[in-house]
Amino acid sequence: MKSRMVNWLKGHKKVGAIAATTIMSLALLAAVLPVYAQALTYLDVTGTYDVNSLASPKYLDNARHPRIGFGTLVITTQNGKSITDATLQHLGTDIALIGMVGPGNRPTIVLGGTDSDGTVISIQGRVATDRDGDTNSLRGRMQAYVTSDGSRWDDCLGTSEISTVSYHSEPLSTLLTANDVGPVVQLFHNPVNRLKLRNLTSLKTDQLGFWFNLELAAGPGPQMLLRFAPPNSTGSVNQSYWGGAGTAYVDITVMPYQAPYVGTGGWLECDLATTTTTTCIYYGNDPTDFTAFGGDPVASLELLEDSIDAEAAMIADGDTCGDWVLTMVSVELWEAGARTCYVDDVTIGGQLYTLEPNSYYACLKAVIQ
Repeated sequence: MKSRMVNWLKGHKKVGAIAATTIMSLALLAAVLPVYAQALTYLDVTGTYDVNSLASPKYLDNARHPRIGFGTLVITTQNGKSITDATLQHLGTDIALIGMVGPGNRPTIVLGGTDSDGTVISIQGRVATDRDGDTNSLRGRMQAYVTSDGSRWDDCLGTSEISTVSYHSEPLSTLLTANDVGPVVQLFHNPVNRLKLRNLTSLKTDQLGFWFNLELAAGPGPQMLLRFAPPNSTGSVNQSYWGGAGTAYVDITVMPYQAPYVGTGGWLECDLATTTTTTCIYYGNDPTDFTAFGGDPVASLELLEDSIDAEAAMIADGDTCGDWVLTMVSVELWEAGARTCYVDDVTIGGQLYTLEPNSYYACLKAVIQ
């Protein structure tokens, strides 16, 4: 009897020890779990990123599309994991994005959005940090569907919109409708090309141009704006149509169809290398202290480089413009007079943009400024 009692007591001691251990473990879990839930932290990914990526889209018939580059990715507003305000510059338009970022030191970020012109884009990548733990880059993949290249923009009572009414080669074109003195434009930001400003003195056929259909008996006709900026300068990422203070660039507007020219109501080609008249005007800022210059008409493309280099603002600091690179192109209507003009098949740096739907799947490499 005594031995049974001893064994019973020993067994209950073991049970008591196990129970005590279990209670202690549960107590620890109860204490730890809430702390873990509250410990989730999210990297601050807000900022402006230079997107050092190229995409090789294809038209929907699988024909090759010119390679495209990007401007900047700007993440403006983040609340914990939620990104509620971001934009990606894409060949002339800002794609509005929203998304989320995961917790931890090397999280995944997802972004997606569209614009009013039919471009849809999605991004998925990883966030990388520097030695201090601050966000310094994003790397991943992005996928997009684009209804028509570039963007359509106006700064007046006129409109710029995708059209199927008239076109040069395939069903889509851009319809520019002018009703005021301001511009209506078909715009391209950061087109992939190798053109430098000095190349305008000996421009080759099929390097810069477009097709257009100007309303019968209406005028003046379309113009082509070319923005050049010093390589790796603030001007190269300046994508506002109006340029801007504190950036180095020059906007050259080529005007081959001024009065008394009037429209024929049919499709015509404008090739800047062969068109009869290349009268132009330019405005810009020098690269040293961003002093404004320009305003006097120039009779031909061949005279542009010397004319810009002769500006007092350029001479003052020994600046020259020959190696400035092409960063923006616009085909546009300006000046007073209600009229319409269709634009199609724009050539930039020898690459043809047919303005037809295309899509791509590309790497994302974005480094914070």
